Formats: sequence, structure tokens, C-alpha cells
Amino acid sequence: MFFLSETHLGKAKAETLMRKLGCDRFACHESDGRSGGLMMCWRSENKIRVFGVTENYIDTVVQEEREWGLTGLYGEPRWEYKEKTWEVLRSLHGVSQLPWMVFGDFNEILFNHEKEGGRPRTDRQLQAFHVALGDCNLSDLGFHGDMFTWQRGKIRERLDHGVSNASWNMLFPNAKLTHEGMVKSDHRPILLDTEGLEDDGVKHSTKRFEARWLKEETVEAMIQAAWARASAHWEGPSFMRKTSMVHDELHVWDRETLKGPMRRMKKLKRELEQKCRGPMTDENLAAQKELLVRIELLMEQEETW
Repeated sequence: MFFLSETHLGKAKAETLMRKLGCDRFACHESDGRSGGLMMCWRSENKIRVFGVTENYIDTVVQEEREWGLTGLYGEPRWEYKEKTWEVLRSLHGVSQLPWMVFGDFNEILFNHEKEGGRPRTDRQLQAFHVALGDCNLSDLGFHGDMFTWQRGKIRERLDHGVSNASWNMLFPNAKLTHEGMVKSDHRPILLDTEGLEDDGVKHSTKRFEARWLKEETVEAMIQAAWARASAHWEGPSFMRKTSMVHDELHVWDRETLKGPMRRMKKLKRELEQKCRGPMTDENLAAQKELLVRIELLMEQEETW
């Protein structure tokens, strides 16, 4: 499931984004020309009921073995309307007693250490956020990764949050929220993993035939050429040796040709993440812009291919 805010969002654009994200169901609030719209999309095997769609939120219920509420929230960015966000939370809290999780761009920080650069928040502003969470019995899920989820110029803040009530925390005791790498947007994507599965730390080296290779137009020619080389190398009826050699060549082709752009993309994203976590000097910000351009070019090349 994905939740995002998008400038100039209409149904046609929402359908395009839905397909790009690999989903086949969506709910959206179209933009009105002055502000961006909201969109939530998911795959049909996930049973989702949509209960409310407004300019500030998309409210749903996830129908699993035990139902739970999931709300994608977009907080008011203007200071004079911040209280509207907290009233939205309170109104949603009064509707259901289900386990409940709210995530998205709250456009507000919880503590002043979640902000670097610019004017600090007043105690009154911070308290309003804390009081709203308390009134709704919601608590911050915490996060993995870099603290700051938004950056513009030399100001960066943690504006994106995941908050949940006690019954949701009991339902998903291993859940974790991860701040992903920042690429095209000035916001980091935030990833919610309800199971919180950890890597077992074991490197599995068994080589298998990859079903995705069959989708490559050149795979047949690749196998024929590899078989011809294997036949020339191993004279006689040694079928297993020839098959093993073809298999090894396929994995080299996969690693060097198919996954080459992916490896370069990962390397550039790691470099960008290091710069994003570093000091906000002019040199560092310039390096971030250069890396973003290189990543976008690589993404365009991959999409064209």
C-alpha cells in the first residue's frame, strides 16, 4: 500500500501513478489548483475499505484476520491552520475503537531537536501536537534511519511520522518504521513494516534459474550462445557439465548486464544518503544536487530501456 500527496493530482494521473507503483486499486482526493491532492493505492489481494477521503486524509480499514484502521494524513502546512490537523485526528479517533495507525506528512515536529536550521518552534506549538496525540491515545512509533524526513535549502525537519494506539501496538509488536533514502522529493519516503522481519544475516549462495530471465527478449539468444560455447568446451555427451556452464554464464549476464544499472543506482543512493546526513554546507548541498541529477538520469535511462 502507498500513500502520497501529489501536486496537480487528478484521477487520470492517479491511475498512472497506481500502475507505476504496481497497484490496481486506489482512492484519491483531487487537487483544487491551490494545493496538491492525496492518493492511497494498494493491490487487490489486500482487502481495504475506504471510509473517508478529504483534502487532509484518506481513512481506511484493513480487513485481515483482525481488522485495523489505517489513516494516511496530510497536515496543514500553514501556521494559522495547524489546529485543523489536530481536530481532524480527534474527529477520526471518535469514530472507531479499532486498532489504529496514522502515518504521513504531519507538517509538524514533536521536539525541537527534530529541526535543524531556521526558527525553532515555540513550546505552545509543540505542546499542541503532543496534546492531540494524547487525546487520541496515539504514540509515536519511532523510526529507523536518518532523523530528518524533509529538507529544503539549509533547513531540515522530521515532518513525517507514524503514530498508533495501544491495541495496534499489541497487534503488531514487531512493527518498525524506516526513513528511506531521499531522491526526487524533498521528503523521504517512510516505510512501515508491520512484521518487522530482520535479515537472518546468512548469505545464501545457492544459484538458481531466475524465472524473471524469461521476460528478457535476449534470453533465448543468450542461452543458445552459451550452449554453443559449452559444447565447444566439453566434447562428448556431458550434458550436466554443459548445463552447469550455461547456468554460470547466465548468472554473469544477470550480474553484469541486467543488474549493472541497479548496482550503480544503489551506489549513488548510498552516496546521496551520506551527504544528506552530513553538515548543511554549501559544498555538501551542491554535491547533493549533483547526485540527484545523476540518479534522475539513470532512472530515466532505466525507464526508457
